[in-house]
This record gives sequence, structure tokens and C-alpha cells, in this order.
Amino acid sequence: MKLPGMPWPVIMQATGVIRSENGMKPILLLALLAGAAQAAPSPASHPLSTAPQQQNLQSVRKEIDNLKKDLAQKQAVQQEAKSAIQESEQAIAQTNQVIAKLENKQNNSAQQLADLRQQVQTTARKLAETRQRVAQMLARQYKSGDHDAMKLMLNADDPNQTSRDMVYYQHIAKAQQQMVTQLISHQHELEALTFQLEQELARLDALSNHKSREKNALLNSKTNKLAQLNKISGEIQAGQSRLSKLQEDEKRLTNLIAQINQEIERRRQEAIRKAAEERKARQAAALAAKKENERRRKLAESARKQGKPVPEVARKSVPVPQEKPVEEVADSSAAGKAFASLQGRMKMPVSGQLAGRFGSARSEGTSWKGVFIRTSAGQPVHAVADGNVVYADALRGFGNAVIVDHGGNYLTVYTGLSSIGKGVGSTVKAGETLGNTGALDSGESGLYFEIRHMGQPLNPQTWVR
Repeated sequence: MKLPGMPWPVIMQATGVIRSENGMKPILLLALLAGAAQAAPSPASHPLSTAPQQQNLQSVRKEIDNLKKDLAQKQAVQQEAKSAIQESEQAIAQTNQVIAKLENKQNNSAQQLADLRQQVQTTARKLAETRQRVAQMLARQYKSGDHDAMKLMLNADDPNQTSRDMVYYQHIAKAQQQMVTQLISHQHELEALTFQLEQELARLDALSNHKSREKNALLNSKTNKLAQLNKISGEIQAGQSRLSKLQEDEKRLTNLIAQINQEIERRRQEAIRKAAEERKARQAAALAAKKENERRRKLAESARKQGKPVPEVARKSVPVPQEKPVEEVADSSAAGKAFASLQGRMKMPVSGQLAGRFGSARSEGTSWKGVFIRTSAGQPVHAVADGNVVYADALRGFGNAVIVDHGGNYLTVYTGLSSIGKGVGSTVKAGETLGNTGALDSGESGLYFEIRHMGQPLNPQTWVR
């Protein structure tokens, strides 16, 4: 972070002034640098979280799934209703054909019955007329006295003519009797046919009534199924409308979550950048303070060698800015999260004073490939993220060590432990205790912590808050 009102060129120029000038100006400048480096950072932006939106998104997606299942069921019912209506229409059409045929048969049978009845009436009339003629003829014969054949024979002038008349009368009587018999037989046949036709008409009427009832039942069933189809179609339309709205909500929430994640990532990168600038500012202020103290020491030594009084400015040393102490310790808040997602918001495994920075020189001539946190012995050391323990034993030059594999080719290394609380193969969650702090082989009390990716060391300070 750039110091307020003091860009980096000014800071670099100030360090040059320290080398070349004496007096109060460098002292005031160094005090300003130290004070600015230790100044509290500006308040962070309001923390963002996708948790509420994720919960809403899960709820919307669950409702979408349930609605899709419900729509699928209703569409199946809709299809069944359509098939049933189609079958009803086919059955109604077939029934209409049967009823039409029955009506045609009824019409034909009624016409036949009418014809037969007409024939019966005609035959009955002929029979009556024939009977009347026979009766009239018999009555005339009786009145004329011609009914006694013997008498006719005795009274006749011409017996031969009388004989012929008798034969003629017999033939007439026989013919009339045969006609009457035939008419009676024909009348009986016509009456039998009439009865059969009446029975057939009654059967056709009953069948027609039955088919009409079937048709009415089919029409009622079709009406009910149409009502059911209209209802289910309305429900499907409403469900599809609801589904469209839910899908729009899902899209909106997904976009909102993406925007929040982008903002979270932007803030994380901004926090990393500010933390790096703050570290650079503290390092520059510390380096300037050390150089100033070295200059004052040489100034005092030179005065003593020359037998001169030590200048007032050389009697006091400039405070060297210290690294920001580690206060936030890893806990379960990182549990269940991918290691790569923790960059910029990770918490250190133990609290204490950051005494060794990544890349800075060690007393034995090497450089730190992680960070060294100075703290008292016996403090619990916490896993910074979920993972599996792949090493738990002494490590030359570092004392007891635990190495945790977090997946994605990320490893964390914890060394200088006085005791180890997890064995190889153990699964650990973020915040779990891996052991207790002790000392490195060099005698430094505290915890040495590394982050490695693909075997390459990463600066842990770019990962923490």
C-alpha cells in the first residue's frame, strides 16, 4: 500500500537523503515512514457471501425439478386423456353407424309391416266379400228351393240339364270354398308375418334404445374427459409458465452468484495487492530504520574515537517496524473448500510474531521458503484446510514435521513441532490440531510453515488475510 501523500519515488529519494545528510530531516522522515508503515489499514469493504443466493438457487432448482416431474406426470395424464377422447370419438362414430343401420332396418321393417297390414286388410276384405257372396248364393238357393237335389231332379223338365246344373253348382260351391280356405290360409300367413315383423320392430326398438343409451354414456364420458383434459391442460400451461419464471430466477441467481464471486475475487486480489504493498512499505521502513541506526552507530563511534561528545541524534535509535503479528488462527471456516479457493483469505496455523518472511535470508545462510512464526512452545498447530497427512516424522534441519496433501497438487508443511498429533494416512479437517509448537533444529522457538504447489514453494503471506 502506498503511503499517504508519499509515492514510492519520494521514499526511494528519502533513503538516498539518509546516506548523504545529517541532522533532523532524516530523523523526521524515518519517523514518518515508520508511522505510516504501522498505520492501521482502511476499513475493509462489507464482506460478501454467496451463501444466501446459493441457498435460494438450490431451492429454485429443487422446485424446478419437482415442477418438471409434476409436469411430466400431468403431460402423461393429458396424453392418456387425449387417447381416451379419441377412443370415445371412435366408439361414438361406430355407435352412430350401428344406430343408422338400425334406423334403416326399422324403417324397412316398418314399411314391410305397413305393407303386410295392408295385405291383411285386403285379404280380410276379400275373404269377407267371398263369404258374403257364398252366403248370398246359399240364401238365394234356399229361397228358391233349389237346395234339394232330388226335388230338382224330379221337378226338372230336362233331367240332363238339371244334372249339369247340379254339377255346375257343385263346382261353384267347391271353388268358392277353396277360395275361402285360401284366403283364410293367406290371412293366417299374413298375420304370422305381421307378428314376426312386430317382434322384429320391438327388438330393433330395444336395440336402438340400448345403442342410444350407449351413445349418451359415451358422450357423457367424452364430456367428462374433455373437462379433465381442459383442466389438466390449464394446469400444464400454468406449470410451464411457472417453470419459465423459475428458470429465469435460476438464471438471474446464477448470474448474481457469478457477479458476487467476481467481486469476491476482485476484493481478494485487492487484499493480496494491499497486503503486498503494506509488506513492502514495512520492509522499506524497516530497512530505512536499520540503515539510520547503523549510520547513528557509526556517527557515535566516530565521535568517541575523536574524543568528541556523541551527538544527541546518535544517542537514540530509530524503532524498527515489526511485522504485523499473526492473530487469526486456522479454524473450521475453511472446511469443505478447495484449497485453491482459499488464497487471500487463509488463516495461519498458529498465532505469534512473523519473524521469518518468505525469501528472506536465514542466519545459517539459506533463505526461508515459507514463513517462520515465533511463538511460545506448546501452542496448538492447526491445519489450514482439509486434507490427508502424507508425512509425520522428524525432518532434518526442521525438527518434527507434518505434511498435509490438500489435493490439486497443493501441500502444506508444518515443522518445528514439539509433538505430532496425527499419523500418516489420517484425514484432517480445517482447524484440526496437527501437533504443538516447539523449536527448529537451529533452536528458534516457533513454527515454520510452507505452502507448495507442484513441488514449488509459494509465499504464504499472499494467501492469508
